Amino acid sequence: GAESEEDDAIEAELGLAQEAEAENEKRVLEISEQEIVCKGLIGTFTPLLVRIIGNEGGAFTSEILIQASTLTLCKFMSVSRSFCEKHLPLLFTALARAPAQDTTLRANTVVALGDLAFRFPNEVEPYTPRLYACLRDSSTRVRRHTLMVLTHLILNDMVKVKGQVCEIALCLKDNDGGIQDMARLLFFELSKRSNNPIYNLLPDIVSQLSEVGIRREDFRSIMSFLLTFITKERQTETLCDKLCQRFPKAKTISQKADLAYCLAQLKINEKCVKSLNDHYKMYSASLFDEDVYKSFATIAAKAKKACKTPESKQFVADWEGRLEEAGQLAGENELADQKASKAKKRVARRKQKSASRKKAPAATGSKRSTRSTRRSAGTENDENIAIQ
Repeated sequence: GAESEEDDAIEAELGLAQEAEAENEKRVLEISEQEIVCKGLIGTFTPLLVRIIGNEGGAFTSEILIQASTLTLCKFMSVSRSFCEKHLPLLFTALARAPAQDTTLRANTVVALGDLAFRFPNEVEPYTPRLYACLRDSSTRVRRHTLMVLTHLILNDMVKVKGQVCEIALCLKDNDGGIQDMARLLFFELSKRSNNPIYNLLPDIVSQLSEVGIRREDFRSIMSFLLTFITKERQTETLCDKLCQRFPKAKTISQKADLAYCLAQLKINEKCVKSLNDHYKMYSASLFDEDVYKSFATIAAKAKKACKTPESKQFVADWEGRLEEAGQLAGENELADQKASKAKKRVARRKQKSASRKKAPAATGSKRSTRSTRRSAGTENDENIAIQ
């Protein structure tokens, strides 16, 4: 007993036990990668599964058969990394082509993809946007399963929170109350993290939601909720700066109104007012719009309460005066542009009418010449007949 304990101690000191364990793990990995689903009895089923799931020409009509085959393939894929990578395109193609009425197939596939993303994150990562796309599925069941899977993956750091988080933000206004609650829970959990990823994602969420074209009421409801997670002064100041810089990039006045609304929801301090004053030229041309001007008027009212010293109050008053002046000037310019545009249209219509009138006599003259030619030709024919 003493000798065996001494031998074990020597082996532990030399690292022989760890080396043997590492060797066993390597062997098990080789078996799972190359033998279990690629060779032997289980591997013989792969061509059949691929044929059923691909279903070229619609040869297979049984929903249960296709559902069972898809789940079986997913289980095979969870064994081998290379097998998973090879068949992921087929799986996502089957998900996209699934019949509208077969919600079971889509829901089961989404759950299986979550397991695969946990097992082989690097292989599934390129397909993440297609997984997010399932949040817009017509089926409430599929949307709920998708959000549940993505929540699990995001909170466990298996999927990076990227620009597609806008799709999750849209879930805050989903028709299903359970989906709304799950989306709120995800954002609450994200806000608890030290780096607060919501702060980093907000500018992109604002832009993408504006481009999606959702109702203004829904946009404002979503942003009012998300902006409550911005509590640190430094983050508020930086976000204020970033939102101002997006005004020139906004394509429509509606998008600019959305940006102004988001600015109005922030907890404005003196540095925010200074930033707004510094970026004045970026948004001044948009102040003719009633919604944009109202939002900046709200910001000015908040700034008055936040500023305590006489100097800062005077600074806010000067900035508010610039807003009023720019709003009036921008309104006059917009009215002038509208009048000029109408005048151009009237001139274009007049030119078009005069051109059509000039063409009309020419067309009449050509018709008359054609008729005279026909008459002369007829006279010649009559003379020829008389001579004969």
